[in-house]
Amino acid sequence: MAADADTALIARFEATRRAVLLRQRAGNALVLIGLSALLGVSFHLSDFFNGNHGGDPLTRIADLINLLVPTLKADVLMDGPRTAGSLASWYYDGPRWLALLWETVQIAIVSTVLGAIGGSLAALLASKNLSPVPALHWLTRRSLEIVRTLPDLIVALILVAAFGIGPLPGVIAIALGSSASLGKLFSEANENIDPRPLEAIKASGGGWWAQMRFGLLPQVLPTYASYALLRLEINVGAAAALGVVGAGGIGIELSRAITYTQFDTYLAILLMIVVLIFAIDMISERLRHRLIGLERPA
Repeated sequence: MAADADTALIARFEATRRAVLLRQRAGNALVLIGLSALLGVSFHLSDFFNGNHGGDPLTRIADLINLLVPTLKADVLMDGPRTAGSLASWYYDGPRWLALLWETVQIAIVSTVLGAIGGSLAALLASKNLSPVPALHWLTRRSLEIVRTLPDLIVALILVAAFGIGPLPGVIAIALGSSASLGKLFSEANENIDPRPLEAIKASGGGWWAQMRFGLLPQVLPTYASYALLRLEINVGAAAALGVVGAGGIGIELSRAITYTQFDTYLAILLMIVVLIFAIDMISERLRHRLIGLERPA
């Protein structure tokens, strides 16, 4: 009798498991079908595969790449800037581009620092487990959402009209976006902390700021640094893009290259930005590893 009961129990378990798996697979299939339909509609509405735009998309992409790649000649590759086909002639205005690229880095660094400071302060109020007043938690969350909906490009355009051409509009626009994005990420990190250190500080007579300084910060600092360094990489690209509307940096040269259809110049500057972001990523990785103890200082 016991064996029959066990067999029946196993059969019921297997039937339930098969029913659950069937529902999961059906749900996954519906999601896949829905996403595929959405993708198909998006391709249709965007005319991505419309031959009226000059051939199929792959051909158009190949044509664009052909315009971007410069004509370099191996026999004169290392010659001076006056020799056509040399690297120096491709990077004919290299010193000026480097100066503008450094300005772009400065814009990104200043805006990231300001954004990290603003985001960390906002996160204290936006975290449900830390906000001293529940209404402040709701208000701060909604404020961060509103700021995140503002495109950096539109904000930069308004600020350029208000302050004139230069780095200041770019710094303000990127700092606002960084504060909103980092505030959300920092608040989520705050809500995942161990509350016991904060409770111990509170029990010993420590105030709210003491709980944040000695109970919260040691737990979240590596996460904060990781998010801020990631945002720095994003902000380098954003600073380059905002330069197109007059917000300073290398974007001014990108705008000029696009305006005069100098596609090879555009690629040259773009490669400089890519190398810069690679370097920032390598440096930020080492800094983050030191903060979390994976790498010891020499």
